[in-house]
Amino acid sequence: MKLPQVVVEHLQSDFLAETRPFCVLIDANHRVVDTWGDGEWLGLAGLPAGTDLFEYAPYLLGTLDEGPFRLNFVSSPAGAVMNLVTIPHKDQHYAVFLDARRAHDDLQKKQQVSNEAVLLQANQLKLIARQRDLIAELVEAKVELNHHRRDMERTSAGKTRFIAMMSHEFRTPLASIVNYSDLALEKDSGLEEMRKSIEAISRSSRHLTSLVDAILDEARLDAGHVTLRERDFDLLELLDDLSAMMAPLAAEKGLSYATRVDADVPTHIRADDVCLRQILINLLGNAVKFTEEGGIRLYISCSDGRLVASVADTGPGISLEDQERVFRAFERGGNLQSIRSGAGLGLTITLGLAELMRGEISLDSTPGLGCTVTVYVPIVAVDDVVESEAPLPVPDASVFAVQGTTVLLCDDDEDMVALLEHYLHRAGYALITTESGAEAVEKAAAYQPDAVIMDINVPGLSGLDAARELRDKDYAGPIIAHTASKLSAEDQATFTRYFRKPAAMNELLMTIKSLTSNHAA
Repeated sequence: MKLPQVVVEHLQSDFLAETRPFCVLIDANHRVVDTWGDGEWLGLAGLPAGTDLFEYAPYLLGTLDEGPFRLNFVSSPAGAVMNLVTIPHKDQHYAVFLDARRAHDDLQKKQQVSNEAVLLQANQLKLIARQRDLIAELVEAKVELNHHRRDMERTSAGKTRFIAMMSHEFRTPLASIVNYSDLALEKDSGLEEMRKSIEAISRSSRHLTSLVDAILDEARLDAGHVTLRERDFDLLELLDDLSAMMAPLAAEKGLSYATRVDADVPTHIRADDVCLRQILINLLGNAVKFTEEGGIRLYISCSDGRLVASVADTGPGISLEDQERVFRAFERGGNLQSIRSGAGLGLTITLGLAELMRGEISLDSTPGLGCTVTVYVPIVAVDDVVESEAPLPVPDASVFAVQGTTVLLCDDDEDMVALLEHYLHRAGYALITTESGAEAVEKAAAYQPDAVIMDINVPGLSGLDAARELRDKDYAGPIIAHTASKLSAEDQATFTRYFRKPAAMNELLMTIKSLTSNHAA
């Protein structure tokens, strides 16, 4: 392409100014023949003819070919950056050195920008990946939160139903107690009316006690305050006790009741008999409660080191959608909603106790065809049961005290004190009453009673601390805990005997007589 001369001259001027060409004519042996331009920027100024240029520019090796050769961005010993062009001319070569610093700097900047773009892209990809991970985590967290929210809503709804149900459950027997108490207090009430009123009050009171016990048991399980206490015991004896308890309840409703034990079931086992007894009482009690015709069967067998206890009834059964729900607190199956008695905690407590024993529960039921609940709990067969403590001697038919027996009673409830005073005085005991733990310690030290009956929740020094202080002061008589509080095994060991309110008065009197017979004599 032919350009105007003025343009050519301008481009030549710019090119020469930017590249500062330095031209050297060399022979085939790299010796300088002639030079043109200023080679000072290369460190090659003042090269005389005959100089071996290879010593100053070793990068010339391999550049002297037959045709022109170009080598870009070469660093000279003086630190210059240049482009080298070799052009053959007869037997010689022109070596043209062009300043490439500006082009090199521009190229480095472009490479830097390119590298930064690559790094930016990589960081963006990492950021996108992290954003995807965060989004996935947020989605997962949202799902989990929604799950927890639904659980909380179900729990809240269950508690709302529970409060409404408990309002009915508590108010009904309380109303019965209040109304029958008023009836018994009427001036014209006859003995027969008073007896019926007292029987109704007794039934309602026991029902209230069972409701409170169920609620407290569920709360203790939920808080993890129930611990496993395994011991050796007679399984057949436990089953006989359950039959004696449940058969009359079934008979009252016209239901049959039977227990079948496989031949390979060991008589004596090691497990938590209290938990096992409560599990079976809950299941059998439910079976009796919800069955109107037919009967209840308890099957006991063993499999793979586990006791298998199945409670089968001929009740209404439970639908498939309700079978998981009935194990939740305050829930009942849809076809059982009409039965209002109870707190809806029986199966919840049963499941918690089974899991505490490292066992599990299964439920098999078809609406209209009854229900079978099976409990699997690990046990260990033992040869015999060694009683850890001799049983109390069976008292005489009379529970009257040995002559001259004194009992110290510590309780701050006036009604409970009046009730115990009535029974203890009638049985012939001399009675000392106190309302606080500190006062009980002082009076016990002063009068040395034959026995102490101690409530736990009393003002000031607690009944438990008072009992410990009495032992520290060498009080040798029996100390009987009579309290509504649930005591741990360690705390129970502080006392000679432990009665949970409401205690059966006849049993309490028999225990006092048994413990004080030798002491008073």
